[in-house]
Amino acid sequence: MDHLAEYFKVFSEPNRLAVLEALKGGPLNVTAVVEQTSLSQALVSKHLKLLTTAGIVHRRPEGSLVYYEVIDKTVFKLIGQAEKLLLTARRQQ
Repeated sequence: MDHLAEYFKVFSEPNRLAVLEALKGGPLNVTAVVEQTSLSQALVSKHLKLLTTAGIVHRRPEGSLVYYEVIDKTVFKLIGQAEKLLLTARRQQ
């Protein structure tokens, strides 16, 4: 259970979710993620490193650039399901 709790912590930060949303369309470099999220380069780099360490994002050097890509796209289904559960819970309150 501890490992599962740690995994879910990765999704508990709004800016990290924004970075993942930017990567939904496919591999991007840091500059492209910055442009799509309006977050600072330092913040995007920090979140990409954490997502890479967590095994959610893969880092692929290509020439002088590094591209980041979500390893398993079903992570977007997980996030979508969590959004549905949240909406349902809010409606029931």
